Amino acid sequence: MSQAIAVQVKFGGAMVKYAPPVQNSANLKNNHTVNVSTDTSVQMLLDDFQIPAEQPLMIILNSTMVARPDYNTTLLSDGDALSLMPPITAG
Repeated sequence: MSQAIAVQVKFGGAMVKYAPPVQNSANLKNNHTVNVSTDTSVQMLLDDFQIPAEQPLMIILNSTMVARPDYNTTLLSDGDALSLMPPITAG
């Protein structure tokens, strides 16, 4: 049986449309604490938020970028900080 852990998830820019509804005043619109099991991967969390696979996305886990090929194998840990951001483009 998997134990529950807490992960901080920040939704940046256009990614806020995938954020869960604000439950209480402790959660700001773009920042959420989510409880997941210890065997949850980055991809599983994206699936939980119903973020499509074709969505352009930059993921930062504890100040380190996570490459798309690693989404399925990168497991989350208690207290992790995950940022979901649209890719940065220059013009």
